[in-house]
Amino acid sequence: MSSACVRFGQARARSGISIGAALTDFAALTDVLGWSAPPLDLMTSVAEGWVDGGRSRDDCQDPLTGLATTAYLRTRLGEVYRGSGPEAHPSATHVLIVVALASGLDPWRRTARLIVLGHELRQYFTQGESIALLSRGRITVLTRVSPDLEERMRRLRDELCLGHEADVWSVALPDDLDHALSFLDEVGKPPMSG
Repeated sequence: MSSACVRFGQARARSGISIGAALTDFAALTDVLGWSAPPLDLMTSVAEGWVDGGRSRDDCQDPLTGLATTAYLRTRLGEVYRGSGPEAHPSATHVLIVVALASGLDPWRRTARLIVLGHELRQYFTQGESIALLSRGRITVLTRVSPDLEERMRRLRDELCLGHEADVWSVALPDDLDHALSFLDEVGKPPMSG
């Protein structure tokens, strides 16, 4: 049944139906079947199918949040490192800002917060920064170092992240691209539980 729900979600996404409408359609189906409520595991399968079905090989955006993918950020980091010279090394010119949702959130609340945070971060970072989804709990922003970075981080923490139970910190770029890409892999992993 789960695989059928995934295929249903994929089909709805390919038809251009929003995730909200796809979940409403699924709820209507379960109502017709006489179920008292749609089972959470099947709703999750529909949502996962919708996300997968909305992906295009030509698109560098996560279909659920609208944020850039990690693959795009990896490419963008490569451009930053290749475009740097000895006097303007990426470790001196750029930082990564990491926004991490609280680990104990249920999947639906986490997804809703990722969507809202993605939207709000795009309103907050408007100077050509790269904003990417690392995982279903972490977003990162590649931005230039600026004199007001510390103040921007404080405002980001106090005005945006605090209300979404998210933590935020900045990390200087490593000396070379390989270490930067390894860092993305590590920071994108879900936190260990317990």
